[in-house]
Formats: sequence, C-alpha cells, structure tokens
Amino acid sequence: MLNPKHLKTFITLAETGSFTNTAERLFMTQPGVSQHVKKLEQSCECELLVRLGKGIELTEQGRQVYRYAKQDEARQQQFLEQLKFDEPHSGRCTIACSGAVALRIYPKLTALQAQHPALAIHLEVAPRHRIVNCLKQGAIDIGIVTHTPADESLSADYLAEEALSLFLPATINDFTDISATLRQLGLIDHPDAAHYLQLYCDHCGEQELASLEVPKLNRTGYVNQLSQILLPVSAGVGFTVLPASVEKFAGHGGSIAVYPSATTVSEPLYLLRSRYRALPARYTGVVEAIYAAFQEN
Repeated sequence: MLNPKHLKTFITLAETGSFTNTAERLFMTQPGVSQHVKKLEQSCECELLVRLGKGIELTEQGRQVYRYAKQDEARQQQFLEQLKFDEPHSGRCTIACSGAVALRIYPKLTALQAQHPALAIHLEVAPRHRIVNCLKQGAIDIGIVTHTPADESLSADYLAEEALSLFLPATINDFTDISATLRQLGLIDHPDAAHYLQLYCDHCGEQELASLEVPKLNRTGYVNQLSQILLPVSAGVGFTVLPASVEKFAGHGGSIAVYPSATTVSEPLYLLRSRYRALPARYTGVVEAIYAAFQEN
C-alpha cells in the first residue's frame, strides 16, 4: 500500500516543481521531501521524476502516480463530506419486516417517498431470524419483529399490537363445534401458520381451541406468498390464521369469514435498530410513517 504522506508530498512536489517550495508548504526539510519521494519510488518500483537543475520533470510513471494520488485525494474528500452530510429527506433507507407488516407500512412509506423523491426506500420481507442477522451485519438499518432479541447490540422499541384472525370459508356459519370444523377443513399452511395458530388457540379464551392439537392437523395446502394465502380459504379448501390486517389487502370480500373468538388475540411488534449507531436524519420521517401506519384502523 502506498503511504498517504508520501503521496501528499509527491502531489505538492509535482504541482510546485520545486523541492524548496514543497518543503516550505509542508513544513518539512528538503532532505525530508527527498526521502518521501525515494520511499514512494521504492514502493512503486520505478522512477517517478527527473531532477533538472532546480526543477523537476515527471516520468510517465510519475504522471500516472500523480493522477492516481489526485483521484484518491478527491475520493477521500468526497467521503469526508458525506460523513458530515445528513440531509433529512434524501438517501437510502433499508427496512425488513414480515409480509403482513410490509402490506401495512408500505403505502405510508411510498407516500413519504412521493413527497421526498430523493429518498430511496428499500423494504425487504424476511423471517425474524434473518432480520436480526441483517441488522447485526449492517445490511439493514431498521427491522420489525414480534420478539425482542436477547442481544445487547440491538435496541427494541415497542411499536404496536398485531391482532390475529382465524380465517374460514364464508360457507362456514356454524361454529358450535369449531375444533371439529377445523380438523375437517385442514390448515392452509404458510411459514408462520403453526406459530400463529398455536398462539391463537392458547389465547383466544376458548377451551375447545386450547385443546386442539395443532401439529396433528391435516395440511391441505401450503403458500409462502402472503397475497395468495387466503385464496384457497376463499375457495373453501381450508382455514388459516394470519394478522387481521391482511384481510383488507386480500381482496376476497364475502368469500371468507373471521371466526368470532371470545378474546382478541394479538402479539406485540417491536422496531429494532443498532443500539450503538445513531440513525441518519432521514430515518426520522420513515419511523414516523411506520408508527402512523399502525395508528390507522
């Protein structure tokens, strides 16, 4: 690697054409300037200049090193300016969350980006473990998950409660033996189905569902695209459990029904970020938009 001090000395020498002027500008001695040039030539393994009386002439390799050094100097200056630059409505914002949360927050984020076109919103749908890993690796700046991780490098702020619904075909209108109905229908499986269903059965306040053996239920289908999970339910081929907010985005209208549980079931959502790194100013509006999305019914 070329020594930055040696490159700085070489740039000054190339621009002044004088060892004396270079020494004066850099508050060095002339032998010190000569030493820097010699060490730079040793690193480059070639001669960089020819002495002409009191002046100098750069060799072809010297011109190349000068151009490289100037470009490197410009890049470094640009980088330092970027570190000081924190425009509140400009720049890339990286967020990861579940598909259901993405459906809920993306309209607000899109509206924010339309208001400030210099913002670049990057929203990724991912499972919880991947969100946590991406945060720790610096691949994203904000994550939304349902559990606070046991990791001191991350901070978690409570965001909202996400209600869960048990979705059934609209043709089901008799709920007197709901557990038998679910066993007969079968579960439309998805990546979070077992977790959601067990959580729902445990907290819905109904003993009949609390005793339902979720692992033994027949799986009548599997879909990993959130927008499609309610399609087989609307066709009458199974049931599933999803965040309640999905219903208004699914577009199946009167083809699905929501089971009227004794108690509303929900799970908390947390906004994760790095504990030891302050988010750029542009995230202020992004975080406000996310919270606003959960304040709407």
